[in-house]
Amino acid sequence: MRGLQRLGEYLWEFFVVTAIAAVSAVTVLPFFPVTVGLADYFGKDFETRAFKDIFSAIAKNAKIIAAYTLFQLVAIIFPALNVFFFNTHPEASNAIVLGISYAVLAIGCLFAITAPTVIANMNVTFFQLLKNCLILFSGGWANGILAAICVAGVAALVIFYPYAVVLTLYALPLTVTKLMRENFLRLKAKALGTSVYELKQREKRDDYLDEYGKIKRNPQNGRNGEDDNEEKQN
Repeated sequence: MRGLQRLGEYLWEFFVVTAIAAVSAVTVLPFFPVTVGLADYFGKDFETRAFKDIFSAIAKNAKIIAAYTLFQLVAIIFPALNVFFFNTHPEASNAIVLGISYAVLAIGCLFAITAPTVIANMNVTFFQLLKNCLILFSGGWANGILAAICVAGVAALVIFYPYAVVLTLYALPLTVTKLMRENFLRLKAKALGTSVYELKQREKRDDYLDEYGKIKRNPQNGRNGEDDNEEKQN
């Protein structure tokens, strides 16, 4: 019976997250804020996260998210439109323009992979965000490359099988967040002189049960905790 209840909880989460991601993708502008909210949401354990975490993270980081969204609109939307829809430049300069478009698009995708985790876990300015995104990606090259492959795979899926992308709206942010959070914990553990295992155990020890028997996260365990204050100095 417990197994059926957990399956229902997973299915409900799948449908709600997919709906939120789909609406944000269709309306374009909210898409990047929602990726930050999902990074915060999926960064928590299944037992402790709630859908309101998505919107709380967006509200708490509204200023840096606005700058990040503007950056991504320039780095991803415009080059993508240039490559796939507006490729009508004179042939003499076409290769150069396309090359620049692909390069900018690759940069935008790199920050799309890393920025949500940085914003969800650190209090940074825009230029600190750019720096820490590069540090986060290199914090575990295997995870970074695997996350990039996942994003590239979904991009290919959008081109050849656009309707199938609906199935990735839950899996992609979940996978990328898990990979980037692992990198984040590695860097944090290194800065604090401890291990990733100890950091994860500390988070679990800080969880507690509320009056309804639900596991809750200690408000000091996360971006406002002492450990994160040390991380913000990077």
